[in-house]
Amino acid sequence: MSIPDVTPADVGVIATYVVALLLPGGLLGVLSGLRGWTLVATAPLFTYAIAGLAGPFSSELGVKWSPLTFALATLVLCVVVGGVRFLLRRRRGEPAEPVVPAWARTAQLGVVVSVVVAVGVGVAAVLGGIRQLGAIPQDWDAAFHANGIRLIADTGDGGLYAMGTTNWYENDVTVFYPNAYHLVAAAVYQLTGASIPTVLNAHTVLIPGLLALSLAAMVRRFGGRPLLAAATALASVSITSIYDNLWRGPLLPFATGVALTPLLLVLVLDVLDARGLRATVRPALLFAAGLAALLCLHPAILIGAVLFSLPALVQRWWTRPSAVPREVAVLVVPGVLAAAVCFLQVAGTLSSGASITTVTWPADLTMPEALGQILTFSHNAPTAQIRLSLVLVVGLIGYRRLGNLRWVAATAAIFGVLFVLAASNDAHWVKTITSLWWNDRYRLIALTAVPLCVIIGHGVAEAQRWLAALLVRITARRLVFATALVTSVAAILAFGYVTRGLYIGRDQLQMTKNSGDGPAVSPLEIQGMQAIAKIVPPGERVLNDRGDGSVWLYALTGVKPVAAHYDATRTGPDANLLADRFNQYPTDPAVQAAVAQLDIRYVMLDAGFLRSYASREPGLVSLAGQPWLTKVYSNPDVVLYEINDAPAPAGPAQPALAEGNR
Repeated sequence: MSIPDVTPADVGVIATYVVALLLPGGLLGVLSGLRGWTLVATAPLFTYAIAGLAGPFSSELGVKWSPLTFALATLVLCVVVGGVRFLLRRRRGEPAEPVVPAWARTAQLGVVVSVVVAVGVGVAAVLGGIRQLGAIPQDWDAAFHANGIRLIADTGDGGLYAMGTTNWYENDVTVFYPNAYHLVAAAVYQLTGASIPTVLNAHTVLIPGLLALSLAAMVRRFGGRPLLAAATALASVSITSIYDNLWRGPLLPFATGVALTPLLLVLVLDVLDARGLRATVRPALLFAAGLAALLCLHPAILIGAVLFSLPALVQRWWTRPSAVPREVAVLVVPGVLAAAVCFLQVAGTLSSGASITTVTWPADLTMPEALGQILTFSHNAPTAQIRLSLVLVVGLIGYRRLGNLRWVAATAAIFGVLFVLAASNDAHWVKTITSLWWNDRYRLIALTAVPLCVIIGHGVAEAQRWLAALLVRITARRLVFATALVTSVAAILAFGYVTRGLYIGRDQLQMTKNSGDGPAVSPLEIQGMQAIAKIVPPGERVLNDRGDGSVWLYALTGVKPVAAHYDATRTGPDANLLADRFNQYPTDPAVQAAVAQLDIRYVMLDAGFLRSYASREPGLVSLAGQPWLTKVYSNPDVVLYEINDAPAPAGPAQPALAEGNR
């Protein structure tokens, strides 16, 4: 287990993010009448609903996004929700709440402690891997998210197409991306003044804990035992594939949505268990807000959440078929309402097929290998989590005792089948049905792992039940409570011991793939970018190589590069021309025109490339020593050239800095 380098300022940023997630949605939940586990767990979900709806609407109204805008939007929605609740209870009082089996106070405390431990383990696993909260995530998607957050904070533009302008800004090309995640992050960035990587990581460390809290609340709502909720929460932060989306990409909005997915079922049950129209209105509005939150985080998450929920509904309706027409209608109405209030996001989602290029990943596993990776929790790792597999088997042996949660096996099977197909089959029909998740098995294995956490937690609970039953036969029956308490604590401790501290060391090792000295951005490159920001006048773009770490320039300094993302799909003609032929500037009028059009005076080259197979763009090769360029800054990993006013014939080619990888 690694000990991260954390400062008091880092703790302050994480604490600010916790408040930003819990306070807006929590206020909305309180005014809606939510209490207990549902209130705390759904608070982040409703926070993303508020931000995801308010950001684009404020942009349409010409209002800049800021913490104040966020607060005012929260206030407006709270007033609306509070007013609706007041009108509903004015004549006949508060509608009756759905009945959920009570947990004893001691059991409640035990679950709280377990969830807190799970949150701590998640924070330690992520931070222990990246070592410092300000570490730069060294993979593809992180730069886009980082630059998007910076743009929202700098410009106040919370529109759904704004973030794409960091990389796609020519010929009126628009790229849609849901921005609820980025709107909340931008507010935290403005409140704390921390670096963008610090803000990214301050949220990333919380994602495993959010999943643990969501699962505990889901188990509670389905009437599960307290020990099942506690063990499920702890299991969720031990499965390594949960962390894979936190270093690979990292897929931060998607991973956030995965963590909040179980809450949709909590809201669904509240709607379906309400009796009478008046009692249904409040939970229906909250269900609509939950749908909106998932859509504003990531459209694929909303589809995944629907698939996640379907087996639970089938199980519910299997024994009460007469209720199906009414309950389907009750769910459709909030869905229509959510689509109506999210019309900007829905329109963007429908148009996104024209905004992005379909990405597919090769199927490089056999079906038995893919199935084995699910059952042994060994995806993308040299070793297996066999201890989790053994506890899973225990849960399957006593599976009938899961009661209202027996549907989780079907949910795991749905996503498991999709994972196996994506990992082992390149057929066109497979790519079609998995295209909602970009044919990406990393996303699908994470969705598969979430319901398996419940079965693992059930394995711990079953082991405790067997042990308690044995001890009760031996001891006096008046010691039943003490026996249950002692065996519950023993089962949790044994689970932690058997899994070697919830596999925290293994998960930390996985997270080391996310950060460090390169491959894309090194400390010297960060130093160089900070120096460049003092040289380049405000408003000018810097020509850079799309394959190296310079795509982070805007997020780290506020200076806009020509290439602000590794993705070259649908980029503009001037940017593409310069990538191909900039080194012909003295003799090529088209290159000169492109430089003038993009207002470029400086050229930056970094030593590190994100991908090992990447090489310097053709137009940026052999710039060193050219008489029409003046070197104005350099360190071993970064060089900055200024284009001279009077073009001169190109001199003999000389090796430029970092024409290969670091």
